[in-house]
Amino acid sequence: MSDTYYMDESNRIVAGRFSQQTNPLLDLLVTMPENSWQNIRQNTFQSAWLEPELRPPYLNGKASPEPLIRAWSGFAYDSSRHWLVLWGGGHANTSDNTPYIFDMLVGNWFYAFLPSDYHSLNSDNHAPICGGFRQPCSSHVYDNNIYLPLLDRFCTFGGAQHGDGGYLKLHDPANSYVYLRPAGAYLLDLNQAGQGLVAGGTGDNPKSGSYSGVNLAGADAWQLRDWFATGQSAAFGSAINTRTCHTAYRQENGHDVIYATRTSSTTKSLYRIEFHLDPAADVISRVGRPWNGNSGEMPAALDSQRNVYVMCNSGTVAAFVFWDLDYAGSTNNDQRVRYDSIAGDINDFFNDEHRTRMGIDFSQQLEQFVLWGNGGRLYYLTPPAGKPTSTNGWHIERVEPTGSARPMTRDELNNDGGSGVGIFGKWKYAADLGCFIGLQHALNGDVWLYKPRNWVDPRTLS
Repeated sequence: MSDTYYMDESNRIVAGRFSQQTNPLLDLLVTMPENSWQNIRQNTFQSAWLEPELRPPYLNGKASPEPLIRAWSGFAYDSSRHWLVLWGGGHANTSDNTPYIFDMLVGNWFYAFLPSDYHSLNSDNHAPICGGFRQPCSSHVYDNNIYLPLLDRFCTFGGAQHGDGGYLKLHDPANSYVYLRPAGAYLLDLNQAGQGLVAGGTGDNPKSGSYSGVNLAGADAWQLRDWFATGQSAAFGSAINTRTCHTAYRQENGHDVIYATRTSSTTKSLYRIEFHLDPAADVISRVGRPWNGNSGEMPAALDSQRNVYVMCNSGTVAAFVFWDLDYAGSTNNDQRVRYDSIAGDINDFFNDEHRTRMGIDFSQQLEQFVLWGNGGRLYYLTPPAGKPTSTNGWHIERVEPTGSARPMTRDELNNDGGSGVGIFGKWKYAADLGCFIGLQHALNGDVWLYKPRNWVDPRTLS
């Protein structure tokens, strides 16, 4: 292993280069035209990959990090460090559970921690060597990676895990890895990132080649929220043994709160999860139930001003459904966004080749949702005013960016070796920048800033 370091703007040493850094992102955004894109990547994601000997086993070889961007993936935006935190993999793509980071201040990718080795339960079922207690199993994450700023932790709920494609699980390594129960969320402490440590415990690392028999130092950086052992998961009801597909964040009453859906058959219920410093104090409640048959592994976002949670949907009758959180509770039905009276380019949206795999997030500045699905084109979605939130009166507008710089289309990605199955959680709004961040290309790891219309420098608002 070889490591280089730099000092960030808070004088912390992290992987990268030795140099004192300030935040150039807002200065860059000032110079960008409104409604335009800018790629800020310097090195490639592939150049930051761990050497194969340090990667976990996969099939007859070593796991590839390539699916971490390509396959059903998402990142979290760490606003305190201006980092994109990438973790995922999963199912029939890779066993790699290495966390990677893109530092937006210098434009560089680096690995945050070393991965965990695996114990094979059978040909299609695997568990981290710790049984899942110190590090999660590689997993498709869809729109499930998110940052908790008050606790200063990266958070993931997993999705379709390596091997069986199911929910994240716990096994007992002291008893032949017998299955114990579902795993809850995992939180990752990033304060030791970039120092060559195993994310889990000492010795959890894969041991092959020159590392055979070598126990590398662990950071114990992952924390399992073991809700299924404590009874805190009771609100999930029949959805406990299924996958979480999308999340949205808000601070409420001095706590990090995540709104998340968990699947049950083909329907999705909405849950509110309040995180505390003491995991035993976490509170989970059901705030919305399925009513309109919403389905598909689709992303979602929270309009924190209108208090509306909007989920993309796979159908043409209801391309979106929403829950009005002013009426949160176990009988709060999701509602369809109807198009009989909608203004805007809805037919263009339905016909867009990227529609069923778009990402969505909400801009507090715009007071609109913005959707992106590869290429430069975007869609602005505006809910109606008033309460209760109406199913009618929503406005969707196709927006073509200015300038020549833009992300690749699906065909361009395929032709360049950077293909992906969709955006999912690779699209986030950065409130501290007033812009959106998009990630694409499985090898390059291109990170795009999108400066929306009517952008206001956040420094003028403080």
